[in-house]
Amino acid sequence: MPGAAEVRYLVLADCAVPYLLAAVRWPDVAQAISAATPNWLEDPGLFDLPYDPSAVTLSFPQAASVAAGWSRQLHAEPAKGAVPYMRRMPANWSDLSSSERRAWGIEFVGRRRGGQARRVPRLRLFHAKIAAPSAAAQVNGRPSAPAGAEGGPGAGVDGPAVSSRGQVAALTSGIASVATERRRHMRVRVDGRVYIRYEHTTISAGLIDLSEGGVGCVLPGASPVPARGVMLDGPFLFEAEATKWRICLDVSGRINWHLSTRTGTHFGVAFGELANGETEGVQRILAAVCRKRGHR
Repeated sequence: MPGAAEVRYLVLADCAVPYLLAAVRWPDVAQAISAATPNWLEDPGLFDLPYDPSAVTLSFPQAASVAAGWSRQLHAEPAKGAVPYMRRMPANWSDLSSSERRAWGIEFVGRRRGGQARRVPRLRLFHAKIAAPSAAAQVNGRPSAPAGAEGGPGAGVDGPAVSSRGQVAALTSGIASVATERRRHMRVRVDGRVYIRYEHTTISAGLIDLSEGGVGCVLPGASPVPARGVMLDGPFLFEAEATKWRICLDVSGRINWHLSTRTGTHFGVAFGELANGETEGVQRILAAVCRKRGHR
């Protein structure tokens, strides 16, 4: 494997929610934990995990966040005293047997979560109600600069100031694009953090808002942010204060805008196309945020 001297961290996820975290380094480290297993298990079958299409590679900070969500601390060195687990070989992580599911405490994987499916339409209805008044307020009064993942932070950020006539035209166009974006993707203010892979580093930023189309973030002070238009390979790992579980999106992204203010450097990322399970995962976290704030 490339970079064999370093431990590689991987997760398996169900609807974008990680349920297994593995630390792998050939030929001496093959350990994993899950939300249900209290201790690290040592499993030679984990050496096959990096080649499984369902596995997602994380950086150490992202993996540490997943472990923290399960009330566990991840160390840079492999865990000592991991319990050996004897399993069938070769391993097939995309089709685990019943005994393997029991060993990892992941019998639930693949089952439908009926409660979440019923709450998502309510979330859509709530955003449909707030979208029209927001756009109307911008038309009848002075518009507040829209900040979010898919739009820019407002007029004047992406280019020079324009004349009053041009400003009216730009404003009209901007309102239309914001209204279209709101119909296409629900944008919800979310308190928490996002861990973003960028080249050989991991950016840990505060969450501003999140939707199925992108995320708005903020970094403290004058922290460096990749230039506008830069592509990010992913994955993105989200931890929201409204939930105990994390969301891992194995998707690419693009920096749409960034703006330095006294409160920090704000920037927006537009996601690539999400898989069905990832879309459901984002909807779950948005629904949880709205429920916590009393939007029903």
